[in-house]
Order: sequence, then C-alpha cells, then structure tokens
Amino acid sequence: MKTLYLIIFIGLVAWKGYHAWLRGRNAYLKDVEQYQSLREYLLGNGATEWEARRPFLPRALRRAYQPLLSQWRLWAGVVAAGILIWLIF
Repeated sequence: MKTLYLIIFIGLVAWKGYHAWLRGRNAYLKDVEQYQSLREYLLGNGATEWEARRPFLPRALRRAYQPLLSQWRLWAGVVAAGILIWLIF
C-alpha cells in the first residue's frame, strides 16, 4: 500500500513538473520570438549565445514556477496527508 502512495505522489510531482517546464518553455520561446531584435543586438555587440539568452530566462522561470508556488498550501496538505498515511499503514 505504501508503494502505491509513493507511485501516486511521484506521478503528481512529475505531472506538475512537466506542466511547469511546458509553461516556462513556451514563455521563453515567445519572448525570444517577440524580442528577436534584442537578441540580435546583443549578439552583434559581442555577447555570447548564453549572454544573449540570459535576459529571457528569469521571466520564463517566473512564469513556470509562480503557479506552483501559489499552490504551496495545497501541496503541503498533500505531502502531510501522504506522510501521515505512510506512517499509519
């Protein structure tokens, strides 16, 4: 029974992680497309590829993880319930 709860918990975390990655990736690609001239400007002035990508990463990370952080109470409840069930059974 404990294994089933562990599999369900890992599945939930993987599902939420996939959707966070998808949101971040889409935000990053949209920003790179929308601000292509900024990226070209940075590359033209001698920035490396990493330095040209850097302005887009913080917004993509915020867009990816902000919904997860706003749901922290729900996740804390799920984790607490899972730990209690794990200990009881």
